[in-house]
Amino acid sequence: MGVGARAISMGGGFVALANDATAPYWNPAGMTYTQGVIVVASHNDWMLDINHDYVGLIMPGRNNERIAVSFSSLTMGEQPVRTLKNPNGTGIAYGVMDLAISTSYARQITDRLSFGLSGKFIQLTAYNESAEALALDIGSILRTDLYGLKIGMTLSNFGSDIQFSGRDLIVKADVDEQIDGNYNSDVDLRTEAWPLPLMIRIGLSMDMIGTGDAIIPNQFSRLTLALDVDHPNDGPEHVNMGAEFALREMLYLRGGYRHNYDQESWTMGAGVQLDLQGLGQVRLDYAVKPMTVFGNTSILSIEFRK
Repeated sequence: MGVGARAISMGGGFVALANDATAPYWNPAGMTYTQGVIVVASHNDWMLDINHDYVGLIMPGRNNERIAVSFSSLTMGEQPVRTLKNPNGTGIAYGVMDLAISTSYARQITDRLSFGLSGKFIQLTAYNESAEALALDIGSILRTDLYGLKIGMTLSNFGSDIQFSGRDLIVKADVDEQIDGNYNSDVDLRTEAWPLPLMIRIGLSMDMIGTGDAIIPNQFSRLTLALDVDHPNDGPEHVNMGAEFALREMLYLRGGYRHNYDQESWTMGAGVQLDLQGLGQVRLDYAVKPMTVFGNTSILSIEFRK
């Protein structure tokens, strides 16, 4: 689903860019392109009353190193417990929540190559059932001599299989119906284990307009283009393209396109960054991602830098 209004408004083309507090999700190697302490909170008002929230914190480590912690959750409103005897509800409600807690580490190996690693604990819960797994994200970013072109690569969700279990999956069953008077035994109906959605991403990003290695030098504005190709193990390949225009690094306009998705295509968004006069900087970002028959989804992020 992606996190952060900035990345989502750029169509999710963020693997080679990833230079804000959402880097632990997109590419932990991107943390080396951040400075100081950065905190971000993002809320995604997704379709069908589902909410996706993300909180991330990046801090300096030793020389050329960065560390981070992040938390993401997927929740929905309480739903009535329904049975065959009570299809309208039993009077009991249940909740669903998926969460991931991660710690990340990144190091700038050379002046051009960065490496990052995230360890994640993943838990899915639905009523009285839950499933847990451990996973790793591995990423790198290489900055080339070609106008500062960056090449990013990540391998996400490399870890153990996941399987639901819980008290509602334990039922009484007659092990031999041909014998009268025998006791019913407990039967565990836990689900089959399934693999995590392994994802390989390769991306490019370049400043067309801006300072430094940009193709067209400009001190007041910046235009960044980004392109990602995703290869998941449970679906078709995707192509994500995005652009960000910054005016004096205060006002931002963004747009993107997502190819080969069922319900997604164009994305757009904007942002504003404010200087807190020595206390740091705060940036507000907003994104809209149309989901065809499901309507528009809105993402709001706030990021603080010190």
